[in-house]
Amino acid sequence: MDEKDLLEFLMFIAEEDAQISTIIGFFTNQLGYNVNTIKNIVDYGVKMNILQVIEIDKDFEHYIVVNELSEIDWTTSNVRHEIYFNDFEYCRKKLFVPNPKIPSEFRCFIKG
Repeated sequence: MDEKDLLEFLMFIAEEDAQISTIIGFFTNQLGYNVNTIKNIVDYGVKMNILQVIEIDKDFEHYIVVNELSEIDWTTSNVRHEIYFNDFEYCRKKLFVPNPKIPSEFRCFIKG
């Protein structure tokens, strides 16, 4: 993923606008990234304990952390799952600053 788009991807998550349908719609359908690219970044973030994927119940009152990412429907119709940072302070210090930078943990996903 190019650096600008990766930063935008992480900002989507930080701003709590990371419903799977939104992420897939924008990054794959509009920007042309492969779904596997998105899945790999999220999987890495979950394994590094930086991100979590949650499932929201039908009443939008409760959520469950999803431990098995292979069960997630990575399509624009998935409005049940969202991606979050585990620690808001982590992303606030990295992304909500005058000149935001991609956290070092995610720099491996930058493609030149």
